[in-house]
Amino acid sequence: ADTTAAEGGADTTAAEGGAETTAAAGGGGGEVLSALQESGTVTVGIANEVPYGFEDAEGNVTGEAPEVAKVVLAELGIDNMEASVVEFGALIPGIQADRFDMIAAGMFITPERAEQIIFSDPDYCVSEAFAVAEGNPNGLTDYQSVIDSGANIAVMRGAVEDGYAVDIGVPDDQITRFDDVNAQYDAMAAGRVDAVTGTRLTVETQAEEREGMEATEGFFPVIDDVEQLGCGGFGFTDQGFRDAFNEVLHAKQEDGTVEEIVTGFGFTPEEVQAAADTTVEELLEQLGG
Repeated sequence: ADTTAAEGGADTTAAEGGAETTAAAGGGGGEVLSALQESGTVTVGIANEVPYGFEDAEGNVTGEAPEVAKVVLAELGIDNMEASVVEFGALIPGIQADRFDMIAAGMFITPERAEQIIFSDPDYCVSEAFAVAEGNPNGLTDYQSVIDSGANIAVMRGAVEDGYAVDIGVPDDQITRFDDVNAQYDAMAAGRVDAVTGTRLTVETQAEEREGMEATEGFFPVIDDVEQLGCGGFGFTDQGFRDAFNEVLHAKQEDGTVEEIVTGFGFTPEEVQAAADTTVEELLEQLGG
């Protein structure tokens, strides 16, 4: 669920600490929210990645992020959702260019991205894993094991996994970058790479659907002695809209609605609770942002 935003992005930075103004559910939140409430429709950016944000066979927008967003937005008086499907790397440039109103793609919250967009508080956390050939012939357990084994791994171009691999020291000639999730797994099936790295859920989903693949145990990468807690949230460029969304999100986390939705897409209750127990500011501080 993760790609790094294009470099040289917007001047907007995520507000540190609490918002100056919080919009009551269904109430204020500024001109952007008011306009969306008046139209009753929001356009979300998704990257067609299961289970985070995707269009199903009938063309319906679904996934953990759109489904959480639907219940939050309904409380804000916005009942219709449309989707703009783009490559993951085009999500942040897309919202900066006003091609959609918010990002609902399970995007990992990172300090680099928070310099370009305003994140909600997280709605899920999830570990990383590798898709490997059955039996895990290279013994992959984390990124250091990639270095030690000499295995070639597939990553999504600009994804957090790309950054993890580089920061931990995986040589560039052991990294093959792709612009499409499925292309990574097709390359592995064709023998062009030894493994694919991604979030536990994406890897497990792909491994279950493909012959001869299995998923490794989940792990959290460690960079400079800091465990990289992978948590996803929603992306905005408007502070008032984000603040109003956060307020309702918190209420839906407290009443169990978010857990019911997100666990339905394969996340564990612990992964949902880990997100409810942290804020975007706390997460960015932990990650060095």
